[in-house]
Amino acid sequence: MTKSSIPHSWTIESWPAGVYPNTASRARYVLRANRDELIAAGVLARVGRELVVLGERYSKWLQIHCADVPGYQIAPNQTARDHVAA
Repeated sequence: MTKSSIPHSWTIESWPAGVYPNTASRARYVLRANRDELIAAGVLARVGRELVVLGERYSKWLQIHCADVPGYQIAPNQTARDHVAA
């Protein structure tokens, strides 16, 4: 989804299939694992008993994490020699 096509807001149970992490069950994990950071970024709002995700702020939060990617190394990208050195 492009920024302009991200919904204004949504609940966890109605998580849009085109927005990472694409399902409500996976979204619950992402929200739980990043709770404090998401709250600080103003991504979450409580309306009654429901948590509501604010689309534009969630998009900005994801963009901030793009900076974390360039130096990221996962095991399949490393040679056997790199594993021994690590």
